[in-house]
Amino acid sequence: MAHLQQAQDELLRSEKLAALGSLVAGIAHELNTPIGNSLMVASTLGDHTKSIREGMSVGLRRADFEHYLADMDEAGEQLVHNLRRASELINSFKQVAVDQTSSQRREFGLAEVISEILLTLRPVTKKTPYVIDVDVPENVQMDSYPGPLGQVISNLVQNAILHGFDGGPKGKVLIQAHKLDDHQVELKVSDDGKGIPAAHMRRIFDPFFTTKLGQGGSGLGLNVVHTVVTGVLGGHISIESELGRGTLVTVVFPMVAPAAQSS
Repeated sequence: MAHLQQAQDELLRSEKLAALGSLVAGIAHELNTPIGNSLMVASTLGDHTKSIREGMSVGLRRADFEHYLADMDEAGEQLVHNLRRASELINSFKQVAVDQTSSQRREFGLAEVISEILLTLRPVTKKTPYVIDVDVPENVQMDSYPGPLGQVISNLVQNAILHGFDGGPKGKVLIQAHKLDDHQVELKVSDDGKGIPAAHMRRIFDPFFTTKLGQGGSGLGLNVVHTVVTGVLGGHISIESELGRGTLVTVVFPMVAPAAQSS
């Protein structure tokens, strides 16, 4: 049992590092757009200012100066918009990266953490025709582990995209959550994809079980999800699926996570 636990811990650690590496690459790619736009706008502003300065030495028309001021206003708005976007990405990345690497316990809003996770998944999801909708109230406050919880949500969303939709032309993932009572939260992640064959249902949490071996599936995603939910988060997980009708994953876990067991 000790060797099995050690193997599970190693799998979880490897999956965390892989997820963090993917996160870093994705955020770096996503930051290229707002930062690149800001550089272009700043460069254009410099060229316009140089032209205005040269015009002042030979006589500047009022219309040219008014046109320059209008360009300045528009450029300023674009700079603020793009830099704010870059700042939001960086802040989300910082928090998610810290959470995923340290697995530190803290108080947080469930809706906020889910929003941060989906923001870091945008480099993956925006290249697809699939829609991700969220229905999570703002008043669900947690005292738990946002990193492992984020890993659960990330794995479930990516699992739906890779396996549920399987390259299809459309699809929708719905993330819902609500309080069951004063102590527990129910989180549901559903998709309208192709569903899971009945023969596979009893093996979906097994390590290394995947129908996409060599095609982007490691067979560790749902195994890690099960380990995190039942271990770190102190909850339980169930999956319902029907071929052609999609899949529903239900996770129930306490708002106040159990105390970590000392090894």
